[in-house]
Amino acid sequence: MERADEIRSVRTGQAIAIALAVVLCPFASGLRGAASDKAAQAGNWGALLQKPYEQLVPPENFHLPPLLQDETGRKIGSRAEWEKQRERLRQYWLQVLGQPELKRPDLAAKVVSTETLADHIRYLVQFVTEGEDTLRAYLLVPKNLKAGERRAAVVVFHPTTKDTLHEPVGLGQRAENAFALFLTQRGYVTLSPECYIMKGEGPKRQTELLLQRIPGWTGMGKMTWDASRCVDFLRTRPEVDGKRIACWGHSLGAKQVLYAMAFEPRYVAGVFSEGGIGLRMSNWADVWYLSEKIRPLIPQREHHQLLALCAPRPFLILAGNSADGDLSWFFIKEARTVYALYGATERIGLHNHRAGHRLPQEARDLAGRWLDYWLSPERSAAD
Repeated sequence: MERADEIRSVRTGQAIAIALAVVLCPFASGLRGAASDKAAQAGNWGALLQKPYEQLVPPENFHLPPLLQDETGRKIGSRAEWEKQRERLRQYWLQVLGQPELKRPDLAAKVVSTETLADHIRYLVQFVTEGEDTLRAYLLVPKNLKAGERRAAVVVFHPTTKDTLHEPVGLGQRAENAFALFLTQRGYVTLSPECYIMKGEGPKRQTELLLQRIPGWTGMGKMTWDASRCVDFLRTRPEVDGKRIACWGHSLGAKQVLYAMAFEPRYVAGVFSEGGIGLRMSNWADVWYLSEKIRPLIPQREHHQLLALCAPRPFLILAGNSADGDLSWFFIKEARTVYALYGATERIGLHNHRAGHRLPQEARDLAGRWLDYWLSPERSAAD
């Protein structure tokens, strides 16, 4: 994304957040401190990530089409009926993304470099995604693994930055965005890939090259494919429990999380931070995401439908009143109707830290506890 476009997008999100704050009646951002810790430890995620927002009233002109209603207006009342509707929605959104006939070539994965640090090993790796395109990523592995032990893994998608894959592992200029390092020090294996739009001459040029190579594909479609290939790679690693792979992303990276979760079922949980969950809340129509062709589809098509495709897997939205805010709650609320069909309403939620387009420590810690809970070996085995 060019710098001017990025600033304009963030300012637009901030303006929307300020306007909505008046309509939605601002209130405390949720349970804090000891009460928050107690709720998290008890797994009472509904109290922590839903109850604080239940009394919100949507703006008068805001509407999301009901998820439990088919194209004819008939209500959907069972999981079996939803599964049929789910597949229809999935196919529709795949058409939006573009559906090139791609093969999954051999990963041809290799380790480019290895660095041993105080508490983890940092590998620079690369592997083939599609055609001749290769993806670079940092793989961080905790040093305290026992022989034969397999850990849960998290793919960490970076935000818009020239530091790309370096930022999540602590090698970028913004230390507060070292989310992969934070998670690895928490005990996870992490993979931090470089988003294709940040290669070479930047997003616009990369999108032009993509369309020349694979006409009809969207930038978001390419990112979703690459996110799936990250799972392919992690499942080859002896340190990784292939049934416990999650994803985490901020801003640009959050957008990748939403689509990765919706279309790659091997991701078992997702943390979405300040990506702008609604199509009207961020720059989703930019050419390197969904392009202008998405605008005429709104609001009949909106991202609560993708959240529903994630059900019943855990999904957390972190908002700061910039790209995401209290308005994000209504996407959660509507998707929760689908989660309820699976008896999993507590698996989706919102935390609005109100700190702007960043992720403060308290929100990062909350998301860490949330992942710890849902990715625990005992809970994953039970699910």
